Amino acid sequence: MMNQQNNNSWCVNALHGMSGNNDGSSKMCCMIDESYNYMGKERVWFLGSKTIEENFNNPIAQSIKANLEAGVRDRACNQCWAEEDGGRKSKRLRDNEKYFHGLEYGGQEPFTGLAKFELNLGNTCNIKCRTCHPTISSLWMKEDYDLNHTARVTYKDYAIEMKKYHQTYDEDSPFWEDLANNLSTIKQFDFYGGEPFLSKKMWEVLKLCVDNGYAKDIELHYNTNGTTWPEETEVWKNFKHVNLSFSIDGVGEQFEYMRYPAVWTEAVDNMKKASAFSKLHGNLSLSWCITLSSINIYNLPETLNAYYDNFTDFGLYLNLVHRPAHYNMSSLPADIKEAVLDRLHNIPKQYEHAWYQLPGIIGFLENGTPCSEQEWAKFLTTIKTHDDYREQDFFKTFEAYGRVVKAHG
Repeated sequence: MMNQQNNNSWCVNALHGMSGNNDGSSKMCCMIDESYNYMGKERVWFLGSKTIEENFNNPIAQSIKANLEAGVRDRACNQCWAEEDGGRKSKRLRDNEKYFHGLEYGGQEPFTGLAKFELNLGNTCNIKCRTCHPTISSLWMKEDYDLNHTARVTYKDYAIEMKKYHQTYDEDSPFWEDLANNLSTIKQFDFYGGEPFLSKKMWEVLKLCVDNGYAKDIELHYNTNGTTWPEETEVWKNFKHVNLSFSIDGVGEQFEYMRYPAVWTEAVDNMKKASAFSKLHGNLSLSWCITLSSINIYNLPETLNAYYDNFTDFGLYLNLVHRPAHYNMSSLPADIKEAVLDRLHNIPKQYEHAWYQLPGIIGFLENGTPCSEQEWAKFLTTIKTHDDYREQDFFKTFEAYGRVVKAHG
């Protein structure tokens, strides 16, 4: 448990959490870059091949837990340390705060064993976001192949190689039976994708939680791209709480650029359906998750204006892209970063929920590594390559920002 020695390192996710990557490899939580396979000598820690219990209790996990409990900042958790050093409340801090609040005020019992299970349910997805890639979105595969692989391999062989990014969560995977046998300690599921709403087995697991009496003690969290609202959402009314986060990286044409080929008006319709469900059942909280990168950070003020004008019954979370480096906004060229910071500082102070988070965003920008001209050149090349492929135009869609980028040269 947290004490004076480990107050700056203790993490509820380390002791009671696990994250399953899209390829089935495991790690402690989503903020850790590498899976256990890359932190050790053996590449054996996969859901579906090793059991959930074996993955959760593997030697690498035990070493990280021991360090954090002893007050040592384990390097595996560097993304949280970087955010905290920039003045931002990291996932570690947010989740610890929620856990202890639940213990003190919510009648929650202390977690035992694996209580928080994050599942990135393969790469099945119906859109291809700009900051994403084919290991997370199946719709990215053809574009990635056409642009990067045609000279080396056939598309058939490419698709076979990519199979590993969904097979753990295929309907015939042994993982699902293993999960059914490990539901008794679970208190929170975090479902990501791909697009998690497209997973048939995920909905079946939720029904199993209801049938076995677990649902009333389980919280659910989703990140959805907002393109669909399946009838299976009705099962949520049986759960302790559901937090549904819509990924909104811009509005209107900029949303459609960032999350191609999603349609903004369809996402708005689905948010209205979610709002109606929340009012009817009372256990669904809603939010916008705005993922900020070198592409859209300049236009955050306009995105926030749309949020405050139309969606204040939703919560708001400002997320950061850490990888790939050319999309990490902290390494923008100095003159562009200065223009971005000027816009952020002028966001209206009455946007209180945004300003609760903006100092951490500003600190992340100001304390970032110096710009690498190589990464900046890669940013520009990557934007143009995918603009040409998709028949889009960054400089038209983000016109004002585009002028700042062109002025840098």
